[in-house]
Amino acid sequence: MSQTLKHQISKSLFLYVLINIPAAKSLETASFVYIVDGALSAVAAETNPQDAPVPPCISQLDGGLVQVAIEVEDRAQRSAITRVNADDVRVTTAAPAARGEANTELLEFMGRVLGLRLSQMTLQRGWNSKSKLLVVDDLSDREVYEKLLEAVVT
Repeated sequence: MSQTLKHQISKSLFLYVLINIPAAKSLETASFVYIVDGALSAVAAETNPQDAPVPPCISQLDGGLVQVAIEVEDRAQRSAITRVNADDVRVTTAAPAARGEANTELLEFMGRVLGLRLSQMTLQRGWNSKSKLLVVDDLSDREVYEKLLEAVVT
């Protein structure tokens, strides 16, 4: 059997294995495929981000509330959403964190992004000084996710 054919067979097997198990790791020079038990599924990325499931950093709470985990970077050039991933929504603010200025700017900015009044949002302390939990009313987790995605600056 030629080296090229062996390589194609091993790649086909690797792809087949990836689709049918939770997660796997393979190297072209290795003889084994390593399977990580209990890992996240290996799934192809969606072509349209709006079709992707809502990430865990945006969660639906009881009473129609939605909680958003936010990582804040203060003293940036301007307020912006720079990323939305599974762990958090990264937001930059121009104001410094001192005296709550960054929190005020964050609430006003998120109100514009989400189309909400300040009375429909609550900002809570997160797990460290740069993390915040934003609780919003009158939107679903999907609506919040889509509005945040639309506002991401690249």
